[in-house]
Amino acid sequence: MNIKLKSITALLIANSLSLTVYASDNKCDAGPKSDWMTKEAITQSLTANGYTVRKIEEEDGCYEAYALKDGKKIEIYINPKTGDFVKTKEK
Repeated sequence: MNIKLKSITALLIANSLSLTVYASDNKCDAGPKSDWMTKEAITQSLTANGYTVRKIEEEDGCYEAYALKDGKKIEIYINPKTGDFVKTKEK
């Protein structure tokens, strides 16, 4: 019985941790917009790294960039304060 309880507890903890990571995937929590990089600065940075930027929007406190690289469509979530990639998705 004790082993079963430990297994269930471990499973619940693992599930709650994975939900936390998933829920925070697209959240940047970058603070006030006055601290954010401009969309132009993000575009310049992406372009310098080989991306062709189609559009940049704000979503969930992040910049969401739609771009092309190596012939592939890519959606990139970017922390607007640091410029770091939060998540990328190939379309």
